[in-house]
Amino acid sequence: MIELLKPIGHCFGVINAINVTKKIVKQYPKQKIYVFGLLVHNEEVTKELDSLGVVTIDLTGVDPIKRLKEFKPDEIVIFTAHGHPNIYETILKENGVTFIDATCSRVKKTFATIKEADHVIYIGKNHHPEAMAALTMNDNVYFYDIKQPFDYSVVRSKTPLVINQTTLSFLELEAIHKEIKSHFPKANIVDEICNATLLRQQALKALPNTVDTIVVVGSKKSSNTMKLFELAHSIHSNKQIYLWENVNDCQTSELTFKHVVIASGTSTPMSTINQIKACLERKKEDGR
Repeated sequence: MIELLKPIGHCFGVINAINVTKKIVKQYPKQKIYVFGLLVHNEEVTKELDSLGVVTIDLTGVDPIKRLKEFKPDEIVIFTAHGHPNIYETILKENGVTFIDATCSRVKKTFATIKEADHVIYIGKNHHPEAMAALTMNDNVYFYDIKQPFDYSVVRSKTPLVINQTTLSFLELEAIHKEIKSHFPKANIVDEICNATLLRQQALKALPNTVDTIVVVGSKKSSNTMKLFELAHSIHSNKQIYLWENVNDCQTSELTFKHVVIASGTSTPMSTINQIKACLERKKEDGR
């Protein structure tokens, strides 16, 4: 049996970012269009944008301020779904460069909440673009890196707002919230895991015992994809668990199964998911 774990495929924020980019390509056919960073964290989506003539700027090891100052007035810059520091827009405005904001509406809501708070503990993954942008939204933001111990002595408030990157694991976040509450009982905790991420994690957690194999489809660069994969390992350690980026991973796999569930990150295209499903169906027909 082969089953798709719903919700699956692109979330609203990803669909919006892709549609915005395609609209700009049609609207400005003669101008050079750049995406400043990865529009969404999926290689298949980046390839599709490449085919449309959109240039994706990999910001790894790049000074973003310096690169922003190099854009010309006849070029167009699209900011990614993950959000960006406000100074990025200021630089482009000063240089007369047209820019488009494809930030997810849920991420914008998180940023707005941070801006209005006095003191903020922000929980996130270091170097993730959403987290790095969030830290610039308020002068009194204390970064709780999920991979490092947090120094509570730096927080200058007994009632901080506690908010998080939208793509974290809900189980991981529950434990962190409990820890923070032990230090700041009056902390104002706002859970900002987006519904598209949360519903996938909850559905994965509730899988029946009849499932013997889980295939998570998405990029290793995608935070919510990796959280699904990690969650699968922590809750379903007795099952076969795979992380596949595209159909090639299925084709080269010696996987055998009775009941497989396919889950996906929010930036994974349905075309990739359907290709993998078809590959698994062929394996089943071959008696694997």
